[in-house]
Amino acid sequence: MEFNCDDVLEVQGSRYVVTEKIKYMEIIPKQGEEQAYKGPPSMTKPSGDYWHEYGLKAVAGKDKIWLTIEYNDDEWCTVSRTTYHTSPKEGFSLHQIGLEKVMSVDGDSGATTGDRAGYKEYQMPNEDGARVFFVEDWFQGAKMYAEGNRVRLINIKLCKDAAAEAISAKIRNTRLKKHIRSIAIALGCGLSFLFFLIGSEEGFSWHAIRNVFGFPYTAKERMHDTAMYYTKVDSDTENVYISRLDPVTTALDLFEAIGGAITSEGEDLQEGREVIVFYSRDSVYIITNTDGQTRVKVCEPSKLTPDEIKLIDRTMRKSHILDSYTYMIRQRDGRGRDSLFRTGKPNI
Repeated sequence: MEFNCDDVLEVQGSRYVVTEKIKYMEIIPKQGEEQAYKGPPSMTKPSGDYWHEYGLKAVAGKDKIWLTIEYNDDEWCTVSRTTYHTSPKEGFSLHQIGLEKVMSVDGDSGATTGDRAGYKEYQMPNEDGARVFFVEDWFQGAKMYAEGNRVRLINIKLCKDAAAEAISAKIRNTRLKKHIRSIAIALGCGLSFLFFLIGSEEGFSWHAIRNVFGFPYTAKERMHDTAMYYTKVDSDTENVYISRLDPVTTALDLFEAIGGAITSEGEDLQEGREVIVFYSRDSVYIITNTDGQTRVKVCEPSKLTPDEIKLIDRTMRKSHILDSYTYMIRQRDGRGRDSLFRTGKPNI
């Protein structure tokens, strides 16, 4: 027996509308906290067993119930309600334990496909079948509890009369309108964001989008993305790149790539012994001319060696000519590098 969202059901004499439908499958607990839900064979479902859980809302009134139907049980189902009790009453005993995975979701539900939860089902037999108490552990600090009864499936009926059809149509239309409204809002937000990017000073680009969300493009990414200029040196402990450009041109290239977004800069431009240092939000970059080869070292400030700290201190006390170029970039000054001074040529 299987139902769908918006169906009207009669449950023990009262009518309810199906507002959500969740399909679960039994899976084998893995390591960690899931092991707490590994029970003896007599208390566990076979891996691969599945069942449907329906969220039902009363046609008249505010009552909400859960209807659980297992695929291999043609006689019984479970009707329960969410409870604030966190443990079963006296007389209940553990009946089943296991790990469930959400396979599909339909309707208005807080569940998501792929969610996993450990569960325990307690029962207390009575003349009508059994009282039940459920515990579901969603492994993220959230636990859900429900209590109810085992009910014969003959007490669950799908209503097909005119009144039921009218209720189903009304609920279906309301759900459709809500879905269309959500799509319209999402499209509106997307268009507004697009217009914002087009009209912003940064322009419409992937780098601009990243900046809006607080993940700006970095000089390190520029070196990684531009293999024609930069080659990473193999090292287990350092991020060192070799540049085919001279030190000054290398620095200007990196400044332009990150939109001039540096916090400080200093340089010592003695010919053949150039050293340029600049800090971004999280990293420090040391550009040096080493035997005619431009090397760029990238690391966190906390990982600088004592010799590198001394080199930076000496360099930062020299001059800050290139820092003025980063200001021009931030101000979107279109005069380009020539307004600063003529740069060198690539070390090819």
